[in-house]
Amino acid sequence: KLNARLIDRLDQLDRQAARRRGAENSRSRGRGRSRGHVPAQRHTPKRWAVVDELNYLDMLPGIYFIFSRNGCDQAVEQCINAGLELTTEDEMRRIRAIVGEMVAGQLSQEDLKALQFSRFRFALEEGFASHHAGMVALFRQIVERLFEEGLVKMVFATETLALGINMPARCVIVEKLEKFNGSGHVPLTPGEFTQLTGRAGRRGIDTIGHAIVVDHRDFVPATAAALSSKRVYPLHSSFHATFNMAVNLLNTSDYETTRATLDHSFAQWEANESAWQLESQLTTLKQALGGYEQAFHCEYGDFASLMRIRMELSDLEKNGRRKLKQTAFPTDEQRKNTFRELDQSIETLKKRDREHPCRQCPDMQQHMKWGHRWIREMREYERVQHRYESRTGSVARQFDRICSILEQLGYVKRDGTDMRLSEQGQLLRHIYSEQDIVLAEALERGMFDHLTARQLAAVLSALVFEARGGTGGEPRRWPGGIQGPVAQTSQSLDRLHAQLTMLCEDEGLDDLQQLDFGIVDIMYDWASGNSLAYVLHDRDMTGGDFVRNAKRLSDILQQISAAEPYLPQGSAHLAQVAHEAMELVNRGIVAYSGIGEG
Repeated sequence: KLNARLIDRLDQLDRQAARRRGAENSRSRGRGRSRGHVPAQRHTPKRWAVVDELNYLDMLPGIYFIFSRNGCDQAVEQCINAGLELTTEDEMRRIRAIVGEMVAGQLSQEDLKALQFSRFRFALEEGFASHHAGMVALFRQIVERLFEEGLVKMVFATETLALGINMPARCVIVEKLEKFNGSGHVPLTPGEFTQLTGRAGRRGIDTIGHAIVVDHRDFVPATAAALSSKRVYPLHSSFHATFNMAVNLLNTSDYETTRATLDHSFAQWEANESAWQLESQLTTLKQALGGYEQAFHCEYGDFASLMRIRMELSDLEKNGRRKLKQTAFPTDEQRKNTFRELDQSIETLKKRDREHPCRQCPDMQQHMKWGHRWIREMREYERVQHRYESRTGSVARQFDRICSILEQLGYVKRDGTDMRLSEQGQLLRHIYSEQDIVLAEALERGMFDHLTARQLAAVLSALVFEARGGTGGEPRRWPGGIQGPVAQTSQSLDRLHAQLTMLCEDEGLDDLQQLDFGIVDIMYDWASGNSLAYVLHDRDMTGGDFVRNAKRLSDILQQISAAEPYLPQGSAHLAQVAHEAMELVNRGIVAYSGIGEG
């Protein structure tokens, strides 16, 4: 007979598990709208109406945070179309003079036309401006100066303005308490909210600063109160090991010292902190499993082993075929053999289940009741255990996996328990890029040796470009045609990237960032000496995005030029070609490096 206290404890654990699942389901349902429920309609004021009201209340100058570049530009147009004027005649003249002074000699008339300078200046003279990463640095600097001098009264900005730029205002307006992070809409953190609203109040001018949240759908006043009252913010590490980092560490330290250093990093400390919470979960789950094992204790045999057989059988029957269907096999015969092996494994497990001694127990049904609960908790235990193991020592393990790939590719050589850099490793040390291993391997294979400066700039743009909104992929046209050197080299680079991605997958690393050839033709045209207006004609790319990508491309070309002593034999001339390409790219508006450009 089962102990009554044990039964009560097991029932209590069951109720706790049920409550946990119920809470999760409730949260899931809470994210959607309940059937038949009509949410209360909220009045969301127009942007221009908010500005007009703040102007009437003498609360300008202000910064209006909108988490979208297009939203910022649209807000300026909406204010102008509404007929708002925030400047006096004298202020308009001062704005025109300052803008003329800052633009003089910096950009050609053709470039200014391509950047819609007249429209930009007109908005400034009315007292409005956008400020976001899609603008060229010169335009952002003009906005910052005019705002600091009190001439521009309202700046519509993305959250990047809140970081590192001294632009205090009398009031700050936050349009929404959530933003799009690239994959979905997420709520602002207390730290982000403080960064935004911290701009309110000018030192030595205002006795108080005003932070305003615009009413909008799903707005909850308590959320704003919670964001503004919290003053302790969690600090998270963004550290992750890279191929370039690995070879630079191994260049100055031995393998074990490097591992120990990474194991004492803040990133690992943070991972260990979260692991402690998982350790507590594991302890609770282990206690529950022990209780269930007592409850289904069987005199005929090990009942837990029967449950493990059933777990394995269930996994094979549910997921085995699906996984195999997604697997690429060299031949049809190998595919048939693999499916036959799966069927044999399933039959073997079914036979072990039928012949298990616990099947003879008269209390089999009672034991199965607890056994099913044991399986449920065991799956949760395995899930948490996997998360726990992935956190402890995770940074050093990441380093181990990177070193394994580097060894396979010949960038490091094993010397007993230590690792030493090869000549290839010295080349990789001088390549600083998100695609460091791809670029280094392409250089080692001589992929770019036959390219001209313009062609090299075009192909390498795929290593720096990342299209906004997921577009990109291929250019509108391949310079020289689909059979030309640019297209053919790009295809070779893409195949190399796929090979290296498979290596990363085999070692348990994240996939490499995808290559994007979407601006190959743009960079080729720019390196050919064409104007900004020409290369951006009928394109969705902003001037700011073009300049940022061109500067990143110029940086990679400079790295190749500086790495001349480490390039393979037969590729020494590539350093000169890269230097020539860098000069072709780094001209005009790209070469402009005023304060604030990065």
